[in-house]
Amino acid sequence: MSLPSEGPGTSPEPTELVELAHRLDLRAPEAEDGIGALARAADERTRDLVDGFVHQNGPPPSRFAWVALGSHARGELHCASDQDHALLWEEPRAAGSGYARDLAAAVIDGLEAFGMRRCDGGYMADRWSLGLEDYLDQARARIEAPTPEAVLETDVFLDLRPLVGTLDVAPATQVQLAGADSPRLMHGLALAANGFPPPRLVFGRLPHGEVDVKRTGLAPIVLLARLYGLRARSAAVATPHRLHAAAAAGMLSAELTDRLVAAFTLMSRLRLATQLAQVAAGLPVCDRVPVAELDEADQAGLRDAFRAVRAAQTATTVAFRTDLSR
Repeated sequence: MSLPSEGPGTSPEPTELVELAHRLDLRAPEAEDGIGALARAADERTRDLVDGFVHQNGPPPSRFAWVALGSHARGELHCASDQDHALLWEEPRAAGSGYARDLAAAVIDGLEAFGMRRCDGGYMADRWSLGLEDYLDQARARIEAPTPEAVLETDVFLDLRPLVGTLDVAPATQVQLAGADSPRLMHGLALAANGFPPPRLVFGRLPHGEVDVKRTGLAPIVLLARLYGLRARSAAVATPHRLHAAAAAGMLSAELTDRLVAAFTLMSRLRLATQLAQVAAGLPVCDRVPVAELDEADQAGLRDAFRAVRAAQTATTVAFRTDLSR
């Protein structure tokens, strides 16, 4: 499974998203909820854009739901987040209408102006506009025939949160949770979760230079949470909530869960703080954190974070036999 970049080369424009991030106190005890404020602001902007389009263009041809996907759905935005969303319609014919196309274009442009770049992988409503029943059929097909592409799409659409519209998308969540019954799908998701190993700590030391906290920490934790949250049949979307749901269901130990949540919180904070410094210096925004600039407490926390990820991936290898091919 490839992991699209969410930073290198991104222009450090002082967007509204970046300005909101500047106002956060990342050292405060409630910093995790503060980072969630970025997603809440994106929620409001999305709703305003959709409502504004409907006001200007008249009622839609069918009931619909605009759903957030990916990091936006999980409430885990940062300064270089991209857009991930879809449009689901009650009437399938509405999905390919000019109204649907123009609505998607208006919201995509508006979110880009807000500070969320377009998705390199194409997971946006201009491409993903479809009838709800068609979506459910596709979701079932991904579960029944989990090809590598199907596993990738399942990973994306497991992060689904409705933002605007009157169409009830609860059936989509229920179909996706049925994926827990597919050993092949779960094996594919486990392979994806183990596909981004943390750096090895030679003599207990962090690597020199910079550490890409997304590829070596945040991405595997998100994927592990998605895997074990699904295994626990939890409808939670946020990464910490999925991990706690998995622990409550006995899928993960409480001790490892606490370490993974702490690791996720720490690396989210370090990435956002580094990105804000990059913007201030006029540098491209990326996910690489300079190790030497971290204080002793953060370096110690980062070491335990990488150990926690490795421990969870080792347990996943055993639980899902990712060392064997299927």
